[in-house]
Amino acid sequence: MNNHKIGILAVFIVILLGPLACREFYEPEVTDIDHRYLVVEGYLETDGGISEISLTQTQPIYSTEGNRPVNEANVQVESRKSGTWHMNLTGSGIYTLEAALPVDDTYRVRIQTPFGEYLSEEIFPVATSDDLELGYTGRPGYVSIHASTTGSEQSKFFIWEFEEDWEFRSPYPNYYYFDEASMTIMNTPFDEIVERCYQSFQSSNIILESSERFQNQRISRKEIQRIDTLSEKLGERYSILVRQRGLQREAFEFWDAMRKNSDEIGGIFSPLPSMIGTNIQSVSSPGESVIGYISAGNTVEKRMYIDKRELDGWASRIDDYQFCPLDTVTPLAYEISYIIGEMVPVFPLCEGAVCVTYLASTKNCTDCRLRGSQYPPDFWEPFDHSVDR
Repeated sequence: MNNHKIGILAVFIVILLGPLACREFYEPEVTDIDHRYLVVEGYLETDGGISEISLTQTQPIYSTEGNRPVNEANVQVESRKSGTWHMNLTGSGIYTLEAALPVDDTYRVRIQTPFGEYLSEEIFPVATSDDLELGYTGRPGYVSIHASTTGSEQSKFFIWEFEEDWEFRSPYPNYYYFDEASMTIMNTPFDEIVERCYQSFQSSNIILESSERFQNQRISRKEIQRIDTLSEKLGERYSILVRQRGLQREAFEFWDAMRKNSDEIGGIFSPLPSMIGTNIQSVSSPGESVIGYISAGNTVEKRMYIDKRELDGWASRIDDYQFCPLDTVTPLAYEISYIIGEMVPVFPLCEGAVCVTYLASTKNCTDCRLRGSQYPPDFWEPFDHSVDR
């Protein structure tokens, strides 16, 4: 699971609402007590994938401190039949295990920290169907990306998360550069020309659905992501990786409560995180509040690409490039423009075979590496750009 989901929501506010019938303006008191409740989020993979547990602590509502990872914990996965596994700290508050956990077993997660010991309830793996279909539909003002799957009597509750990657270009190429030593314009070496770059995004949305609401338990076109018109994500080429997991009813109810809390944050009837059920308890201090949920099962993944040529009339816009200048620079202005002004030559303006005057722009508008990586992700599938321009 994306470890930002609960971390974003786990903010504790102790308020006194007063009588609902009171018509006078009432400003509730907000506590600044630092409870440091443990926040646990995790998923045990039973298909030989990587299991992951995230451990953090809550902060006061007015805190400006960053995330509070718990890096000094001992985390173990205990099974009823198969043994015990130790999870390793592999990131900030992130503990992972790469092992083939049997699907026909039940598990508990034991967490020992400097401030207490915690133990999950028994976790029963939920098998997730391989039936996952991705598609997209163009709508007025946006493109909807959706997933379809089929539930069963054993797997009725689903949660999805996704990762996005997209390709973009700067407005002008970096075919030339100004050489200060010779005070002349030079051709950029071929292996240093960067025409396109890449950005990525990992969702923190809580996307849920239950197949028991539908005929034949078929979930059809559940919206996973919505990309607005003009978004740069679909300006060149876009990829989305969707992960689907099955949940027990109790886990589904936990995430649904968290989703409602996220959607309705600030509403007086929204459940506070401390009131949402969990399957982790404190062993050392019974009754201590703990936030989070640990599930188990197998993850099903599917990737989809969308090329801009597949979308009729799509007009992307990158805000950083909306006001890119294009000015004429003559040899007399080389120093003030290229050295002092840090401009970059873009297009030559030639008189016969002599090219000394150039149209120039800013570095930001000629080097996409200032916004992303010049290297595509390892999984990226190339396509023929020659049909685009």
